[in-house]
Amino acid sequence: MNAKITEIDEMKAYYPTEDEFSDPLVYIDRLMRDDEARSYGCVKIVPPASFRPTLAFDRDSPQKIPTRF
Repeated sequence: MNAKITEIDEMKAYYPTEDEFSDPLVYIDRLMRDDEARSYGCVKIVPPASFRPTLAFDRDSPQKIPTRF
């Protein structure tokens, strides 16, 4: 396992369309089942420019997020 850094393949990048990425988790699941994507072990997914993720936390929650400041 003494591969030179120049012998390592570039990470595979996927550029889904808006329709394909309408449900990101379904798209990721589909990639996990794809033999080509699985053969890389790690891939990069570049979402469409129009993609806006939903807010992942409740703004009205009394729970505090710990920070260093």
